[in-house]
Amino acid sequence: MPEPLANVPVHLITGFLGSGKSTLIHRLIDQKPAGERWAVLVNEFGQVGIDQAMFEARDDVIVKGLSGWR
Repeated sequence: MPEPLANVPVHLITGFLGSGKSTLIHRLIDQKPAGERWAVLVNEFGQVGIDQAMFEARDDVIVKGLSGWR
């Protein structure tokens, strides 16, 4: 059984519509160290979740949308 994770770094990126949040996240993912696994949670406020579709599927980055969650 794997050991539980401790001290997991978390980065919260917020901002207004069009402020560059997705662009920043894409650039961070492009520079991600090879040995790390990342999860990106996208909090959608609209009826249809489209932001998570902007991220390519990768083995080392998991993208999940939280549609309508506040």
